[in-house]
Amino acid sequence: MCGILGDIGPGFDGTQFRQALQGLHHRGPYGEGYIDLPAGALGMTRLPMSGATSLPIPVRFRENFAAYNGEVYSPNAEIIDEVRLLYEGIEKGELPDGMFALALWQPHSASLILQRDSYGIKPLYYFYQADRGRLIFSSELMPLLTLLGNRTPNIAAIAQIVATGVTLEGESLFSGIRLVAPGEQLRFRLGDGKALLVQRQHFPPQTEPTSTSIEETLGEAINRCKATFRPTALLLSGGMDSTLLNTWVEPDMAKFTLALENAEETVCSKSNLHWISLEQTAFMSVLRKAVKNFGAATRMSSLLMYQQLADAVGDAGYHCVLLGEGADELFWGYPRYLDLQPSTGHDAVSFARIWFGDYQNKAKLLSSQVASELNEQIEALASSALRKGYEAAIDYFDLHYSLEPLLRRADHLLMSRAIEARTPYLHAGLGMLASRSTRLAEGITKIPLCNLLQQRLPNWQWKPKQHFRLPFSYWPKAVQEMRHHLLENCETLRDLGLVNLAPAYIEAMDNAQLFTLTTLSLWQQEYEVNL
Repeated sequence: MCGILGDIGPGFDGTQFRQALQGLHHRGPYGEGYIDLPAGALGMTRLPMSGATSLPIPVRFRENFAAYNGEVYSPNAEIIDEVRLLYEGIEKGELPDGMFALALWQPHSASLILQRDSYGIKPLYYFYQADRGRLIFSSELMPLLTLLGNRTPNIAAIAQIVATGVTLEGESLFSGIRLVAPGEQLRFRLGDGKALLVQRQHFPPQTEPTSTSIEETLGEAINRCKATFRPTALLLSGGMDSTLLNTWVEPDMAKFTLALENAEETVCSKSNLHWISLEQTAFMSVLRKAVKNFGAATRMSSLLMYQQLADAVGDAGYHCVLLGEGADELFWGYPRYLDLQPSTGHDAVSFARIWFGDYQNKAKLLSSQVASELNEQIEALASSALRKGYEAAIDYFDLHYSLEPLLRRADHLLMSRAIEARTPYLHAGLGMLASRSTRLAEGITKIPLCNLLQQRLPNWQWKPKQHFRLPFSYWPKAVQEMRHHLLENCETLRDLGLVNLAPAYIEAMDNAQLFTLTTLSLWQQEYEVNL
């Protein structure tokens, strides 16, 4: 796990670049380096995970140089081997199994490739001005802001967050800064002191499983994710996915779980289990820290839960954890999949409502013109997805509006403490097996994983999914604190496009929207110096 930084084109400043690279130290506290590019530089910080072999970074492979963040899962592979496998995969048009963001400089063709893994496990932001030939990219937002200076708020992306809880086109909340999409490759030509985008393509998830057995494939995926010389811990939520992972790991592996004030305990006592408390009195301070590390507003109340876990795991000295992320998307574990079954029939509006909730009502906080245009955009996205078929529509929305934000949340909050998150459900071709399986039956979701867990834990009993989120129904003080915060900051939120936000609306707002708007307000405050 590492950090990537690049800056090419007019305005490049070497001193500023080195300062920005320091801003990725927490992602790679065990090594730092950069090389000169035509009218720019490519930098990298390093957190060795697969092997501790020391070598200059960015990594040189043949005549090429790579700034690389993540892992390619191959037995006994050192970082130079992983870069080689990535290079060969890109040349063949087939990405290897792993999680990565890559910046590959090829001097012989003066080309620079930016590549993100097919599920979007590792993030990569970029800023590109085609008319000036300016390209900046980074694993996180703050180094970009260091290089770019102040940015105006992205009002369109903010409106999307207000209505849906996520951004819809890979944009950040800062104007001009975007995310490389899951599986996306951007190829630039460098010359005359500028960067020119010459090709854009996508690599869908395509790893074939080595077995037709879900049990064998998941076991292989877990072994791949455990392959590190670093001590590894497991994050337990009490849900099916992490519980199933726990049936494979060694009994003495460290496990971390949250003990939320007033919430029912869902994790049974296990060996080497660390209980991390989170109380209402810490709500706003932990949330503020989490929003700053995440760099955006969000509907995911698990944001501060991950921050609390990240700090506890970091304090315990771990650099690697296993997560259950991805199982719900691959095996259809959310209740919405039952509502989305093709027998019920869906047009674009009903599909979007099932996915995003009552986006049309939430959009009423915006001006009538912005709300109308946003509703049309949401419905056009749903309509376009549905034209490709029912399952294709679900896969697209899952990848971009559910899985990618969840994975980016895990990356940013855990890496704030130099902790690599590994996600077994997204490896070894398990996604291919999931898509070929019967995932829903008689009102039960995730059928293949239910059956597997029942085999491995005969006393386990299926329960409806409980989301990994804050129990606001048991946290009245936190709800009151959010409402009070929004009432105090109502005027400044109007500056972000919430022109119809009024005290009466805040008093009547449900907890989920209270949380989303509170994170927006905290983002505005934490990044005020950059806006």
